[in-house]
Amino acid sequence: MGKFLDFSRTLCLSPHPDDVEYSMGGTILKHRETFFDVLCLSQAGDRGNPSDLSQVEAARAFWDKAGCTNVAFHFLGEKRVSDLTEDLWVFLLEKDFLAKGDHDAIFTSSSSDSHYEHRLVSRLGPSLSRTRKTAVVEYCSPSTLEDWVPNLFIDITSEFDSKIDALKAFEHLNAGKSYFTDETIRNFNRHFRSSKRGLRYVEQFRIVQAYR
Repeated sequence: MGKFLDFSRTLCLSPHPDDVEYSMGGTILKHRETFFDVLCLSQAGDRGNPSDLSQVEAARAFWDKAGCTNVAFHFLGEKRVSDLTEDLWVFLLEKDFLAKGDHDAIFTSSSSDSHYEHRLVSRLGPSLSRTRKTAVVEYCSPSTLEDWVPNLFIDITSEFDSKIDALKAFEHLNAGKSYFTDETIRNFNRHFRSSKRGLRYVEQFRIVQAYR
């Protein structure tokens, strides 16, 4: 398929290694004519080893394994998202990624989320787009809460096998974690109302703002 919502270039903020890959990897695989800058904001989550880069390298391996030519993977070298305050993140991202003004949209984690660093990253979208005609879109992740309401469902049925295969790049780092089993990933990408419309696997988004 072509472009995602007619966006030419987007910035995808991933609080931790695997967030963007798990949450919207199929959508990126599907929309080969949109370029996605995937920016990993930290080396590890709050319970991970902050000096271990293996999770970041696994995220790089995901995109290599997926064979995406429309993705640039970036990592700024921060150990944890919470090591920087919200205003410093805004300054850093504006300076290093948004100064050229060629991003049509910013993807963030969900605003209603059980992980405090995901909530912090979700707040960056409106701040980064306050003087720009830049869309802000939230993606659903495994820690998104039930009261978060998506308004966009992307059919990734054709891309699902490639996504689940590429996620095996994280397999050795997530042994014993229930959300990385094949069945849990399949359940994450299922949605009852979408299934009634013939969409077997979907990724879920919420458009916060868009200018057309």
